[in-house]
Amino acid sequence: MTCAMNRQLIWLLWTGVCAQDVSEQQAKLAHIRDVNLERAAALPSFVADEVAVRYTSPHVDPPQWKILDTIESEISVHGTGFARQNVRINGKPWTKPNFPNFTWSVDFGGELKPLFDPECKTEIVFGRSTEALGRPALAFKFRAPADTCFGALNIKNGFFSRLKTYRPPWTGRFVVEDPGGAVVEFEEEAHEFPKDFGTDPLTDTIRWDYVKIGDESHLLPVSEEIYGGFVHADLWHVVVEYKNHRHFEASSNVTFH
Repeated sequence: MTCAMNRQLIWLLWTGVCAQDVSEQQAKLAHIRDVNLERAAALPSFVADEVAVRYTSPHVDPPQWKILDTIESEISVHGTGFARQNVRINGKPWTKPNFPNFTWSVDFGGELKPLFDPECKTEIVFGRSTEALGRPALAFKFRAPADTCFGALNIKNGFFSRLKTYRPPWTGRFVVEDPGGAVVEFEEEAHEFPKDFGTDPLTDTIRWDYVKIGDESHLLPVSEEIYGGFVHADLWHVVVEYKNHRHFEASSNVTFH
């Protein structure tokens, strides 16, 4: 039994869960790991429309959010390859790889492997029964150490400054279908940064739902919501919707990196 499992066992016993229930939860978590690692390795190939509204606020409490712009893109997914193309900001074409000031990555299902691959050393603790998509579900909490599998943050202050990169520890929760075990909600937060790194706490929430692609139904991300910012600049709030999931058209010409 790993150190993470030992901590989970202590926590469950402290909250009054019997040893039999602990064993059942560990077996259920093992099933959930298998289900979601299989999903991560076998995403369908498809195209979806991404519509993101970006809000900004000065550093005040509470924030005073104002709409900055609307970004429309086409997201192409093919196995482990992802591309964002045909980008428009407030209706005008945008051809640079990053958006002005605040950019998020395109990585459908990118949270599944860091959560469940044992090599990523993510600690998972059972939370409670809940509901998602109008059906029974299970909620879990997690913590991932710094410099492991979860995403890195990149900051560059000014044209001549060097790019700073840090892979922080992440904490959060996720919700899976019960039964079934597939992740349908995922929330992560990073708030521990090196001194003078210059980043405010970052939170990211992703929701999945069943969508039709052709005649088949697939469980895929349908929305994302991000809060973040920079200590010496503005706060950011990004609300993203993914819709119109569809097959590639025969005439598509897509390059994946």
